[in-house]
Amino acid sequence: MLPDFLKDSYKQYKYDTDRFATWLVNVAKKCGYEPEDLTPTPGLDANGKGRQQKKINQPKALEPQKYQVSISELCKLAQAVSKSAVKVPTSVLAVAKRAITLRKDVTSYFIGHGSAASNKRHAHFIEVMEDICKSLEGEDASTSASAKKDDKGVDSSVNAGENADDQAWLNRFAALTVEDIEDITETVSERSEMVKVVAVEDEEVDGPDDDEAYLSHSFFRVFCLFHDLQKWRNFLSETWTEYGDRKVDLMTASIVTDNALQLARELIQEVVADIPAKFPQHGIELQKLVYASSCLYRGEHASPDTNLGLTFSLDMADVAEWCYLGVASLLQSFVPVIQSNTIPLYKPGYFGVYNSKADRSQMSVPEKFNEDKIILMELLPEFCLMDKFKLKFPVRDEITTGFVNFIKSKKPTLWLSFAIQVMLDAIHATRHSRLGAWTDLRLTSLRITKTIDDYWKLSKTHPKPKFWPSEGDEEIKRIRGCIETFVEKDALQRMKEQSARTLDHLSYPSPEYLMLSRNLVLCGLMTFQLNLRMQTIGQALVTQWYDVQQLAFLYNLVQQSAGQTLSWPDMELFIKIHGEERIFIGNRPKDAAQSINRLEIVTGISSVARLASNYRQRSDWHRPDGKNARQLEPTTKVANIFRERYQDDNAANKNFPSICSANISTFLDELSETSTKKNKSKKSKPDKGKELALALSSPDELLGRRWQDTHKLGALQLLALIKGKLREEEPVLLFNYFAMHRRSIEILRLIKKKEHHKFVQYFTEGYMPDDSLISNLVILIHHVARGSAANGKQLGLTNTDTQVVSRMVMSCGDVMREYLAKHGDDVSRELRAFCRNKKFLAIEDREGGHKEVDNNSMYVIGLEQVLSPRQLESLRTGIPMA
Repeated sequence: MLPDFLKDSYKQYKYDTDRFATWLVNVAKKCGYEPEDLTPTPGLDANGKGRQQKKINQPKALEPQKYQVSISELCKLAQAVSKSAVKVPTSVLAVAKRAITLRKDVTSYFIGHGSAASNKRHAHFIEVMEDICKSLEGEDASTSASAKKDDKGVDSSVNAGENADDQAWLNRFAALTVEDIEDITETVSERSEMVKVVAVEDEEVDGPDDDEAYLSHSFFRVFCLFHDLQKWRNFLSETWTEYGDRKVDLMTASIVTDNALQLARELIQEVVADIPAKFPQHGIELQKLVYASSCLYRGEHASPDTNLGLTFSLDMADVAEWCYLGVASLLQSFVPVIQSNTIPLYKPGYFGVYNSKADRSQMSVPEKFNEDKIILMELLPEFCLMDKFKLKFPVRDEITTGFVNFIKSKKPTLWLSFAIQVMLDAIHATRHSRLGAWTDLRLTSLRITKTIDDYWKLSKTHPKPKFWPSEGDEEIKRIRGCIETFVEKDALQRMKEQSARTLDHLSYPSPEYLMLSRNLVLCGLMTFQLNLRMQTIGQALVTQWYDVQQLAFLYNLVQQSAGQTLSWPDMELFIKIHGEERIFIGNRPKDAAQSINRLEIVTGISSVARLASNYRQRSDWHRPDGKNARQLEPTTKVANIFRERYQDDNAANKNFPSICSANISTFLDELSETSTKKNKSKKSKPDKGKELALALSSPDELLGRRWQDTHKLGALQLLALIKGKLREEEPVLLFNYFAMHRRSIEILRLIKKKEHHKFVQYFTEGYMPDDSLISNLVILIHHVARGSAANGKQLGLTNTDTQVVSRMVMSCGDVMREYLAKHGDDVSRELRAFCRNKKFLAIEDREGGHKEVDNNSMYVIGLEQVLSPRQLESLRTGIPMA
């Protein structure tokens, strides 16, 4: 089941109608009109399932009694309100019109099939609700109502379309984060006196014992399900189109898609549990029912046009696609082929050859269906192999899991049909992309492989640190092994060869890496997992060595010295990611004394620690052990929500929580607090035009306001928010901590080589026991700098216009300046080469702004700078490196 704070179309519709009815009843009572025959409805809320999540800090009060009120009674109430001096808020009318809009869509679908009572039932609701709105707006409802009806007594506005302004307003907000119209505000005193109302259909339209009435409303519930699935499908298709156009990265598109499929499963289960037993509950029967009823409505035959290779009628192709019947029929046709102890083979070219360069928009319906059939028939044997050999990819995705479960159960479902259609949409949306998902995964693997190889080379140049646990190196080896097993080699190809030898049957040649080249979501989640694991182990490495953080202090100390200029874009990016508060405990230090005080605190050797009882047992100089130092933490808040599910290298064997049970609400609370701080002074009523502009420019800010006010949002809103935030976090997730560690070690070694004699002079020969403790040079340099400043002050060399600068600090600045001229932006260049979101990388340095680089050309240029010639050749040819 979907969590209470997520609303699908049906929940939104019930909330709108009941909210509107509640407002109307209570305002009418204030105007002196007492509603007749209010029927108590104990224990139910707008959705009939108990009270939804309460607002934060909302005062507790007794739940008010709820009553039922008919639509006809609401019309009388509206007339009483319209005759009074009460001005109807636009938000109230917006709520009612949104319910009308959805109901119109349903009516346009149902008119023509079923009983006349069903048609009359839906048309009556729309007619009365529109009359109520017009009455509240001051229009002549009777005139408009008589003009709307045709000779059959059916509301002609159902087929004529919706109000243009309302539709434009709703459409603009559909894929953003503002499906909720402004909630109707209430004071605490008013809430205690308010009568809660649930709107119901009129009994004079259908008798209380009429089963058709119940089925009609259940059809409406089913329609809302397919309505939501279609909206989600369109959103996901657009997301993959943006990926193909290089506007969104692969990880973002895959995470959003995988979690949308989780939400779809929860929604389908909820709807199936709500509809009556007369409706089909299992398999693809619900899809067949929708298809058959639509054929009946249009007067078209439901039999498939098999002569065209279709499993449905060509005239009903749009409905078949809308209810995913085509995909379901392909899955159903594969069931007889699945046999125990056998692995089906697909003969390449049997149904044709998939041409990714073909223009799908110019294809006919049979050609599109055949193309989908080719893709599925190629993939289904791959999943049978996975099930037979119990192959587990390092990360679990919903599409692969659904396919494997289908192989076991041999029962296609509505959810699986939706998931497969989403997978096909992703393939079609990216077919013309210059770099596909499989190529992006290989690029990520090459980048990580080079990073790990450089790390092993660096590790051989210094003794093994006692403070770096062996588990750290083991995790790095596991990451490298994962790349070798699933990216550099095709695990399924080996299984095909093994099965051919074991079962002694013919085998047909098939493309290598077929699974990863077709399942874009799996590629994206594997990319996400590799980056998550590299971020985790990279931050642990930098925390244990504490070299990058200490060098940030030295970099800042040089910057604060008079006459010294130093540019290190990578360090500035590192500080930007983790914040000055985390690195420096506040703003950047202004002098050597302040800097060393902060440095001793973050490294765990503050004056408080020096006075500890066991201080005498310590060595003279600090040795990093990774225990007392200020640790780095991931700052990717949205990525952290999915860390538990996707980071584990054996996630396929565990049942991790879905997005529905993840800590989404905590993240939304933080988002609402941020948006509130930004708009603390704005207390005026929201303007529709301004809110639309805000939704287009900063949807997360508007959603933060909504969440704080209502603690409710739509599933599409949540997906859109996750998509936007994940895209922003991409450069942070890909930041190369290993490279920063390497650069820090190399800089410190150059400083040691140049200033070794001075370190010996000041701190004796034992100033650094071995090279693994080289980061402590920064503390020693700070001691020297602080001593120089103190000596200058004693000699009277300082005044308001002069500054005493340590010679050693100036020497370190010269070393760093020469080194950083070549390697100061290596990490930034790597990010510009691999990231889709380059806006985050625009960091202004002290020498001027950041020059914008062309995104299209930067990808190729950047690869040559971060990959070796052998790796580039492997990428070009597809041949793994020896």
